[in-house]
Amino acid sequence: MIIILKQLESELVFLKEHKVKAVIISTTAKQSTDFGILPRRMYGNMGISSFMINDIDSLKELLTFYDGIIDYFYIDVEMKQEINLYKIAERIVYKSKIISIKPNDTTLESLDLLLREKYTDNLIDKKILVIGSGNLASKIMLRLAERQADVYVLARTGYKLDKIMSAINTFLPKYTKSIEKLDNTREIYFDVIIGAISNEFNEVNTLKSVIDQQTFLVDVGINNFNSEFIHELLINGNELLRLDTRIALPYQMIKQSKYTELFFDKVVGIKEVEDVTIAAGGIIPDEGTVIVDQIEKPTQVVGVADGSGGLKLGETDTERYKIEKIRTYISKNI
Repeated sequence: MIIILKQLESELVFLKEHKVKAVIISTTAKQSTDFGILPRRMYGNMGISSFMINDIDSLKELLTFYDGIIDYFYIDVEMKQEINLYKIAERIVYKSKIISIKPNDTTLESLDLLLREKYTDNLIDKKILVIGSGNLASKIMLRLAERQADVYVLARTGYKLDKIMSAINTFLPKYTKSIEKLDNTREIYFDVIIGAISNEFNEVNTLKSVIDQQTFLVDVGINNFNSEFIHELLINGNELLRLDTRIALPYQMIKQSKYTELFFDKVVGIKEVEDVTIAAGGIIPDEGTVIVDQIEKPTQVVGVADGSGGLKLGETDTERYKIEKIRTYISKNI
């Protein structure tokens, strides 16, 4: 515990350099150390220290040490280990604010941004192999298939994989190409290979037959490829990357962004204006309510509510009168 305390104190020196201070606490499905420090992050005027914790005592020590000193604890709510980080944090933290995060979603968004950047926002017909069949791998398959990539999957658990592929292919958009299992009888070279498993992938010979010099490999699961295989790839001229999830840090912070705050404060709502009920921001009101673009200072009349979440295709004289009253109100207040 003395070693952990020294590490916490060291991170505090970094945090004190920033106006807003935050700590990210996450866990992983991989069997790893009980306590580890991840790369620091900075977002605007916020400094963020990141920790990987798989031990209750280490978690309690960290929470107690930083409570009241930092502004925010970002806590992983995904149950990848038996330890429930969020529930423990709720019992211990009294002064700092707790905000839940889903690291797998942040990883997905980071990968999505990375590939969109590399391929100039066009993944159509790119041949992509996903290694794995777990939660993260499944989300990756779905996202890339939706982007019209040709998605293939390679995993050890055949029965589980069949169920997952069947489920994903069932709810893909109607005209989307189905995800397929890797078939070694077909001659194919992949544009991208993504490792998304919680341990090292040992069947590298399977991969060697589907890789050419242009194949881009991304390690999402951390340490998915062994050093010998990586060395061969580098000699071959392949580009390899271990995904840095800091790419999607704005996604993780969106709950506290000014835009989100203003949306719930200024856009969403229902109220009376000029004796006319108006609504905005997705609220489903009674039939006849005038729908506007934002509740605080509307600039546009969108239509008239039909009472079931949609807009009427035609309005009555009374409803047209309401619309004109709101348009007049808008013109006077812009």
